[in-house]
Amino acid sequence: MKSSRRILLLLLWCLFAGAVPAYANNAPQPDGLLTIILIFPVAILGYRLAGAQATAKQRKWRVATGLLLALCTLLTFGGTELAMIPILIILIYGVMRGVQAMAGGQGKKRVAWGSAVIVFTLFAVANYFASLNYRLERPSLESAALGNLRIINTAELEFQTNATLDVNKDGLGEYGSPEQLHKAGLLNDVLWKHLQGPAYRYVVVLTGDPAQDEHHYFVYAAPLHYGHSRPALSLLRALLPYVPYARRTLASDETGVVRAADLGGSRDVTRAEAEKWPPI
Repeated sequence: MKSSRRILLLLLWCLFAGAVPAYANNAPQPDGLLTIILIFPVAILGYRLAGAQATAKQRKWRVATGLLLALCTLLTFGGTELAMIPILIILIYGVMRGVQAMAGGQGKKRVAWGSAVIVFTLFAVANYFASLNYRLERPSLESAALGNLRIINTAELEFQTNATLDVNKDGLGEYGSPEQLHKAGLLNDVLWKHLQGPAYRYVVVLTGDPAQDEHHYFVYAAPLHYGHSRPALSLLRALLPYVPYARRTLASDETGVVRAADLGGSRDVTRAEAEKWPPI
């Protein structure tokens, strides 16, 4: 009977511990809160599988400890600085459970079960922080680049319509460089900082002789890091630097039409080349 009970506990422990990868580490958003919640059943089952018994003091404070941990778990839903202290308390709980399993357990496997509880706790906390720092993946990065190109188009149109720059003094304004658009207040500081990264490089090419006719402009956004984001466990997301990969290059001009194409890499493009791309 006792052996069957231990087998059941082992199966339950494997079920909880193995539930992480499917939901907690995959797009569209790693849910680190799932692994935080799983700390409690994993710690309790690991403690029991190690053969440890609760002391009189632990039993006395069981209700208070449970209420404190429940409150800490609730506060982690915020996902902000408010969760830092509750997460630290939960981390201490999981590590202490593992240490208690090793110290108060029975048999040679108590060290293995205690270590497993500690490792899972560390993984869960790292996974939680990784989910808080989860960044936009490729489709969203391209959507952001599309929005930035349209903002640049609007800024160029306003710059030209207002004749902010009129070299030949004929009342018809020219288009401007990104520096001129920013100086005129048509590109805000946030977009200005994004013009050279971190995901896309934005280039504005002005053509035409303003002394004889009006400028034309051509703008494109090329990915700084071409390719797909490699899938990784959230633990690795927490340890490895984030690289914003993207594949498509986007381009537009004074017509306002935005076009995109996968060029197989990141490079400079021309107006004539971009005019052959399908519009978005």
